[in-house]
Amino acid sequence: MSANTFGNAGFSVLLPGARLEGRCGPTNARVRCHLGLKIPPGCELVVGGEPQCWAEGHCLLVDDSFLHTVAHNGSPEDGPRVVFIVDLWHPNVAGAERQALDYVFAPDP
Repeated sequence: MSANTFGNAGFSVLLPGARLEGRCGPTNARVRCHLGLKIPPGCELVVGGEPQCWAEGHCLLVDDSFLHTVAHNGSPEDGPRVVFIVDLWHPNVAGAERQALDYVFAPDP
């Protein structure tokens, strides 16, 4: 993922046995779209205390400003969990607000 708060896209690879504990994204002005590419058994995402389900070939929208954990409880034979993540503007953020946020969070030249 890139360093900017908005407009990120990238692959997330999680190996069997790995766990990412209690994290929160920097803002609720975005929604993260997770496209499941390889989802072995035993993979879990919990956002704001609510379990979410990845599915291969399907998108899952997540507000990662809520506390969330990710785990791959599968076996080594299952291989990694692979998700393509794209950040999108939250639908309740107006155009003028988007422009202001783009200006405030512009990456350094």
